[in-house]
Amino acid sequence: MIIDIHNHLSPKGSPYCLPAEEYLSIMDELDVEKAVILGKDYGQLGDRQCSNLPDEEVASFVKAHPDRFIGFTAVHPDRATEANLERIDRAVTELGLRGIKLNPASGFYPNDKRLYPIYEKASALRIPIVIHMGLKPPAEGNRLKYCLPVYLDDVAVDFPELTIVVAHAAYPWVDDLIMAALYAPNVFVDISTLNQVEEVLGYPVVLPTLAKIVKALGAGRVVFGSDGIFNIQPLIAAVRRADFLTDSDRTKILRENALKILRLTQ
Repeated sequence: MIIDIHNHLSPKGSPYCLPAEEYLSIMDELDVEKAVILGKDYGQLGDRQCSNLPDEEVASFVKAHPDRFIGFTAVHPDRATEANLERIDRAVTELGLRGIKLNPASGFYPNDKRLYPIYEKASALRIPIVIHMGLKPPAEGNRLKYCLPVYLDDVAVDFPELTIVVAHAAYPWVDDLIMAALYAPNVFVDISTLNQVEEVLGYPVVLPTLAKIVKALGAGRVVFGSDGIFNIQPLIAAVRRADFLTDSDRTKILRENALKILRLTQ
């Protein structure tokens, strides 16, 4: 069975908001046991675009099928620190969410000192943080300069007990990510949406990136994520056809590493 550590839900009213049954149909077909539904807080940018996702919507989606979905909250440093900390507390203690998503492209660097209380809170609660790195999101107003993985180095060094999942393998800055993560065993890497990048660019991305991070960091630091239900099949297929992976490597990437990150039992 497979665990998808990086999936999304669109806000109610969005044309991209799909019912849980559509997720489950694809998950069942592809032997995906659980999917993490990540929160969305793009700050004022998201407020203007109506793209922020309330935690209540994540929790409602997850609670309908709690054996299949795990929810994360999200915060943005432009909001008051106390408001962010209160949101995390409520998300974890009242809504049952189990991690945090950060979207730096919406206007902040991951080593922004305003985030340090968030990292302290996550460390204390022993919940992971997924951080978007690399790829520029297609929505208007996002900026690529915030997505360079070198800025993760401060976070990994200053919070060695914090579990960090770097989304999208920070593509195209994979080498920079490897240098930031090399001596930081608390940093994991997901391969979400790399298949779409490959389609857009027209040259191989998924397997070369996967090979590089597995060679440098080991399969125990790489985790499967899709970034959307329609990416699940091509990314699973890529992991399965990667001839440089052992069966043990595939098991770690597709399941075991996520169990560790999410603190789930076998």
